[in-house]
Amino acid sequence: MGQFGMSLAGLVIILRRTAVILSGMMTVYSVPLNSCTFVTNSLDMIKGLTLAFAFGFLFTLQSNGQPVPPQAFNYQAVARDAQGNILANHFIRYKISITDAGSTIFYNESDTVTTNPFGLFTVKVGRANGGVNNFSSIDWSVGPTKWLVVSIDPTGGNTFTTMGSSELLSVPYALYAGKAGSGAGATGPTGPTGPSGSGSGAGGPTGMTGATGPTGLPGFTGAAGIQGVTGITGKTGPTGIGTTGPTGATGASGTAGQNVYEVYSTAQLAVTSSIVTYTLIPGMTQTITIPANALVYVHTDGGVQTTSASGTGFSTVDLGIFVDGVVVSSAGQRRIVVLNTAGLAQTITNWSFGKTYSLSAASHTFEVKAVYVGGSTANVSSGSAPQIQGVLTVTVMKQ
Repeated sequence: MGQFGMSLAGLVIILRRTAVILSGMMTVYSVPLNSCTFVTNSLDMIKGLTLAFAFGFLFTLQSNGQPVPPQAFNYQAVARDAQGNILANHFIRYKISITDAGSTIFYNESDTVTTNPFGLFTVKVGRANGGVNNFSSIDWSVGPTKWLVVSIDPTGGNTFTTMGSSELLSVPYALYAGKAGSGAGATGPTGPTGPSGSGSGAGGPTGMTGATGPTGLPGFTGAAGIQGVTGITGKTGPTGIGTTGPTGATGASGTAGQNVYEVYSTAQLAVTSSIVTYTLIPGMTQTITIPANALVYVHTDGGVQTTSASGTGFSTVDLGIFVDGVVVSSAGQRRIVVLNTAGLAQTITNWSFGKTYSLSAASHTFEVKAVYVGGSTANVSSGSAPQIQGVLTVTVMKQ
């Protein structure tokens, strides 16, 4: 039997070598002659998870043609996340309850399952661990109407989210056939064919058109399409016509207080092991009135000479820029190492570094100081030797 869709009312079971067709909107797939599987086409989507529900019932036929319904039915679902992406190979926990339209629970069960690469999972309702009653104790022959309530925890835990409920129509009630007696005897011989009738009867009137069925649930929103190619840039429009406006008045000068201030060392500072705190290099200081809304860039350079005459001798000193008696740790200090070689003694190393400050509108003092770190005594800067004479430059820039 090929794949097809149909809508039938009632439950028709043609025993022996025929198929079983169940009521409702369904798609019936090819099956063995003694069984049938069907899948509903309803969809539920609640709280960010989308499930495609599928139910299947398997009827086994005995050799005498009587159905023996198993105490279970199939349930299939496709798990998706809140963005509609399939949860492939994903471990989840489900809970399925059969209730009336209110709060009475006839049966429920809970178990875990892992989806396949397409997000599909299948369980047999009635064969897991039941939390309330046994599946076989459900009386399908009497009311009230039975409902299927589905809950899942996509993390595999026990925090369930109810996905919705569906009224069970004709298919599950076929389980009542398991409690019905069989009064049918053996099939008798085929009787003789009756005579053919003559003529044909008048055709009956055309029946009334049935009422239009309810509108189906909205389908899923499709994925966004790819962005189209950017169009060609249009031609530049013509220049507008108009006269040039008058030149505005010249604004007030905003550079008052902007300048460059520079001083030079006036003498050499001998940094011995006894100079353990920062000491001012002679002449390397100046006090400047800084205007409002100005940036100040302070720069210094000069030279340090070791007094060691040894080929392995050295001197190490630290230099710092001080503003109002304070040296900053970020870019405000440098360490200078002067190292002799086997053929050269009393060598010189130069320093050069600077830093930008944002200062209040007031009078500020800028200084360059040195302190002993290690090695032989070092001569820092000079008042007469241009090779190592230090310079302190302060640049004031209005914003």
